[in-house]
Amino acid sequence: MNCDKNAFRKEMLEKRMTVVKDCTSCAMANQIRKIEAYKNAKNVMIYLPVKNEVDVSLLINDSDKTFLVPVMEGDDIYACHLTMQLKIGRFGVCEPVERVKMEKADIDIVIVPGVAFDKKYNRMGYGKGYYDRFLKDMTALKIGVCHSFQLVDEIPSEPHDIKMDMIVTEREIWSRENI
Repeated sequence: MNCDKNAFRKEMLEKRMTVVKDCTSCAMANQIRKIEAYKNAKNVMIYLPVKNEVDVSLLINDSDKTFLVPVMEGDDIYACHLTMQLKIGRFGVCEPVERVKMEKADIDIVIVPGVAFDKKYNRMGYGKGYYDRFLKDMTALKIGVCHSFQLVDEIPSEPHDIKMDMIVTEREIWSRENI
């Protein structure tokens, strides 16, 4: 299974690198803005894209929200207030120079990137488990975002993988019941 998972991850990453960025970012931001929980949220954790990930940074124009980004520390990530002064951190990910942490319990929504997602709300990341560890036991709404081709019927998953509550593409919004 691990070999299959790694081969699938490699294939999806290669495919994502061929995507030409056009209006996907606008479409994605507009899809997220349709979500009722987003409209009501105060503290939203986004990410700053790398390796041709879907860019959700247009959301920072929503002035009624506080935006957070992940910052890596050791084998974990934590939520930090997004500021305009950024530096390049581990794995080429931009992060704030000044690190003001927010407690996980205070976060309303976490917008999560991924290599692929499936229609059972599983997420495949880069394979290091950062988001799985961070999202474990969180009450925040977990929204996976991806290009349409990254949403597939089924991906290899393991018991420790954290499921998303919603998956958003530029074309559609998938939501688990009772959200």
